[in-house]
Amino acid sequence: MTPQGDPRRNGGRRTTVAVLAVLALAGAALLAFALSSQVAAPPQPELRSQGAASDGGGTGPAGSGRTDGLDAGTDPATGPGPGASEPSAQPTSQAPDASGSAALPASEPTSLRIDSIGVDQRVFPIGLGQDGALLAPRGEQADLAAWFEGSPTPGEAGPSVIEGHVTWGGDPSVFFELGALAPGDRVEVDREDGTTATFEVYDSARYPKDEFPTVAVYGRTDGPELRLITCAGDLDEDGHHLDNTVVFARLIEN
Repeated sequence: MTPQGDPRRNGGRRTTVAVLAVLALAGAALLAFALSSQVAAPPQPELRSQGAASDGGGTGPAGSGRTDGLDAGTDPATGPGPGASEPSAQPTSQAPDASGSAALPASEPTSLRIDSIGVDQRVFPIGLGQDGALLAPRGEQADLAAWFEGSPTPGEAGPSVIEGHVTWGGDPSVFFELGALAPGDRVEVDREDGTTATFEVYDSARYPKDEFPTVAVYGRTDGPELRLITCAGDLDEDGHHLDNTVVFARLIEN
């Protein structure tokens, strides 16, 4: 029989309680880390049309196990690229009368600010790939906004096109909140000549990638306009986003 108050038994109990307390604290810490490290879904505007989707955009970092490519079609002058078409899906809101906003002379963009969604980022020029599709930012420039150098510079007559990733390597990127933009929001683009082109959003929508509205994005406009493009929607089995978010804006007087 073990005498009451045996120090060996009491010591064993204390050790067990201490171990359980440590495990509980470790579990709580791991749970808190997991919750804090989760990335919420980005805001997404309405899906303007339906259809099967494909992704002909770029890929994420090597070894990331996923892609974050953009499939932003092509300049209509060179024809639609893979995954792009010319559907009837046009902006539901027409651009307000921009007759009072005279076009600016050509000057490449240097930075982009969208106060309503907390964007303040450098802009660099980007072109088309060998397949005629718009390239996607990658490498050290993956989280920057990219101006399609085949489009007018921001403020010139016609639609200037700026793209950016919604996520990169699983983390939010420059256009993570792009889908939250609403009519009336302002977009400011600083230019190399020291001027700033200020645009007002008049429409925003999400399109399946195989129904990308090439003409609505790249086609002629009555005045200076801006198009902002990123990925949207669910991911397919290969990690490709199924849709694109497109924001339409027009130049306004500063």
